[in-house]
Amino acid sequence: MTFLITKWYNLIFATIFVIYGSVKIILSILDRNYETVTTSIFFLLLGIILISVWLAYREFRMWGWWGLIAMNAVVIVLALWNITMVGNIILLVLSMVTILLMLAPTTKAYVLSRR
Repeated sequence: MTFLITKWYNLIFATIFVIYGSVKIILSILDRNYETVTTSIFFLLLGIILISVWLAYREFRMWGWWGLIAMNAVVIVLALWNITMVGNIILLVLSMVTILLMLAPTTKAYVLSRR
């Protein structure tokens, strides 16, 4: 169960980056505002990288498991950087719970037994 929770949370998190980057690129092109396109492309590429790490986690690869732990750790550090915003507090709690679930003995045993 912990594997499923972490798997779907991380997929939703990565998909948000892809959707955000794609929509911002389309809106920038439609508005003819090309100054923010590079930032939008960065978010799109980051989302694609996160989805590839998620796919590795789904296929029980250890680098996918470690990659998602590192991604959630980066989210925690960035959320702590600006803790005054409510959205950052929510991301902080969700990422901490996800890391705890990924490091739970049941998740580790499930991932390692499928290798």
